[in-house]
Amino acid sequence: MGVSTTTPQKALHISGTTSSTAITGTSVNIVRPTIRVDGLNNTNQSTTDKLRPVSVSDKGDLVLSNALVKPLVIIDPINTSNTEKDYILPAVTINQTSGSTTTNAVIRSFNFTLTSPSLVKFSTVTSFQFLRASDGGVVTDGSNRAWGTRFRFSAAPAGISTAANAYFGESIRAYNNAVNTTDATGTFYTASDDTLSLPAGTYTLDVNLFAATNATQTPLRIICGSGTDTISIVAFPVQ
Repeated sequence: MGVSTTTPQKALHISGTTSSTAITGTSVNIVRPTIRVDGLNNTNQSTTDKLRPVSVSDKGDLVLSNALVKPLVIIDPINTSNTEKDYILPAVTINQTSGSTTTNAVIRSFNFTLTSPSLVKFSTVTSFQFLRASDGGVVTDGSNRAWGTRFRFSAAPAGISTAANAYFGESIRAYNNAVNTTDATGTFYTASDDTLSLPAGTYTLDVNLFAATNATQTPLRIICGSGTDTISIVAFPVQ
């Protein structure tokens, strides 16, 4: 069947000429399409974006796809759309004791909702300082320690683990307070990131700090957030 053509090339052939208008000062044109399907407009399908991809369902229906990228959480110094510029304010301070030298603690939790199955990218940059727990002085034992950040879900839809040890995006490093036999202090940074395929639903992400000190070593004062700390959670809908 042909629409605006007497020589259809397919079972349905809609013919017509698109028009375009140049955007002054650019090489981009605004193109007015040949075809309009009223069922795809934002009255019939709830959307707010000016442009959305069109997909075909398994029943052959044309539907508006979800936005290709959905920023769920973005906190950084240059983000103008968010009043928060640092995800750790105020700084978090934890003092180890001689009887508790492995530290797991939630720095901060974030809630977000996926309206469709998505690939979700999680990224954080987190600042650390290490001092002596007893008095805040420089650690002088010269021993190596493990430290870093990692993620877990404390709430998630059925089928997604919320177990206490179901970590992902781990970035664990070694720390030694001596450089060329000279004691040293300063701000360290760790970057944790991971991408997961997740179903639609509501989630709570916990960003956890980790630090491990041998029982024979000096307990640490761990300070997170004295530097610039950023987080982003971005979804890429797959349906």
